[in-house]
Amino acid sequence: MTEAVKTNALESLFDSADTSAQYALGFFERMAELFKVLDCETVARTIEIIEKAREDNQSVFVIGNGGSAAVASHIVNDLCPNSLIKGQRGFRAFSLTDNVESVTAIANDAGFEHVFSYQLQCQMVPGDVVIALSVSGNSPNIIRAIEFANDGGATTIGWSGFDGGRLAEVAQVSLHIPSTLDEYGPVEDIFSNLGHVVTGYLTMKRGRKLSH
Repeated sequence: MTEAVKTNALESLFDSADTSAQYALGFFERMAELFKVLDCETVARTIEIIEKAREDNQSVFVIGNGGSAAVASHIVNDLCPNSLIKGQRGFRAFSLTDNVESVTAIANDAGFEHVFSYQLQCQMVPGDVVIALSVSGNSPNIIRAIEFANDGGATTIGWSGFDGGRLAEVAQVSLHIPSTLDEYGPVEDIFSNLGHVVTGYLTMKRGRKLSH
């Protein structure tokens, strides 16, 4: 990989592509490169932690900004109603991005850096799990939430891109996707795929098929 690509992979790909089809092919080839470096043992550890949370009737909170917020909501959807089996305890999972009233009130009154940590102060108890999604790994609201969760006895998991940022350092379980500074989209795409891996595995392990 050239130094230019290391700096901005998508920009370099765009500059070298003669057609949109070539750009699309290059994009998917780049995605394949990123998938190859994922630490699947850390993915397995994440699955184990979430499964134990269900067994212990603990809650799982998922947080993220922007596109990562959408992924957080998607993970909760797949983990909760989409994996529900009659007669079995379901997952207690919540996306702290979904309560727009709380998010806007906290942001307005205390500052956006507190939108997740304040909600955790109200809802989290020791033994819960907090999963943070941040491409840069440096979003202040993400870091404050993870630091609060660590201090409060939760298990913290961080998914990050770029160089991992602060999140890779403070999360107890860190899954880092090494990427260039313009690869927000590819990293969030991988976040989404990771969500499908985790929730799909847990759903099928419980005995529910993914087909409807």
